[in-house]
Amino acid sequence: MGMMTTGAALMTAAATLLGGATTSLPKGFLLWEGRSSGWDIWEVSDRASTPLMLDACHDSYWSKRGGVEKGRVAARTVYRQQEIEIGGEQVAIYQDESGARAAMDAMRAELKRCASRGDGIERISYYSKPLALGDEAVRAGARYWEGGLRQVAVRRGAAIMVYTETAWPTPSLPMGEFKTLLKDAREMSRKVCWLPEAQCQNT
Repeated sequence: MGMMTTGAALMTAAATLLGGATTSLPKGFLLWEGRSSGWDIWEVSDRASTPLMLDACHDSYWSKRGGVEKGRVAARTVYRQQEIEIGGEQVAIYQDESGARAAMDAMRAELKRCASRGDGIERISYYSKPLALGDEAVRAGARYWEGGLRQVAVRRGAAIMVYTETAWPTPSLPMGEFKTLLKDAREMSRKVCWLPEAQCQNT
């Protein structure tokens, strides 16, 4: 798939993956669930198998092929599309902390493996840095021919939270560019510990 269609693919792939089974997450628990308004397209999924939105190799969430993560027991994904802009909030709960740590390890490995691929208009570049939040966290930025993304992923205990927005990120990933995402990530990193399933060690 050429990069000229990547933006449209990113916007439609998320909606295709949404929908599904029940979850232990309380209704209205995610911060974005009450923000739908106007002409925005909003989708909310309780499918526990929905891949994490920080998908640097574009081989699971954005490819619509899905994926299997060991130990995932619950998740909720909120996806927003407004004309050419997209955004998302995701909370995933794993059976135990080791499962969530493994998912974060896999995410960082993909960020490294797929940091630069393709040529010309098909080129995709990913940048990532550690983030001092929760038990472990990463901030990332993606650039492709006609757009880009900023993303934050945070782990607290057995829970992983991902926040996504359309952007043209600076490769050095200055913290100021992540102000909006970090506000929500910080709030949810505290709120998720209200859930016993998150198994937070320190609240």
